[in-house]
Amino acid sequence: MKKTKSHKEKVHIMSSEAAERMVNAGVAGADHLKIQTAEALEDAARKLRKTDVAAKGEDVKYILQDVEDRVNKFKAEVGAGYRSMEAGYHETVEPVENIIIDHPIPAVLVAAGAGLLIGMLIFKARD
Repeated sequence: MKKTKSHKEKVHIMSSEAAERMVNAGVAGADHLKIQTAEALEDAARKLRKTDVAAKGEDVKYILQDVEDRVNKFKAEVGAGYRSMEAGYHETVEPVENIIIDHPIPAVLVAAGAGLLIGMLIFKARD
């Protein structure tokens, strides 16, 4: 006979998987933005090195303004990505929080049981 998972178990599994996907997507997005920012700064440094010492101040201002615009663009993208990830996190976590709020005693008993089980496993592993 096949045992089916309860609604709570399904919500917990879905929450864990969704949270893991959000974290992975956030890390990948942050890595991409770090690379873009580094490339923008390297490009600006390259332009400044190539600029003639006698270059006009306007040329340097243009290069610095370009870097500032790129950095501001990346900051806006990071902020939007963070807000999106935070919204997804809240969307995923709120059902679990609601279950805990609606059923506090079973939630505490499950947490205590899990803690007891982990403690027993750690204690047994030390022997």
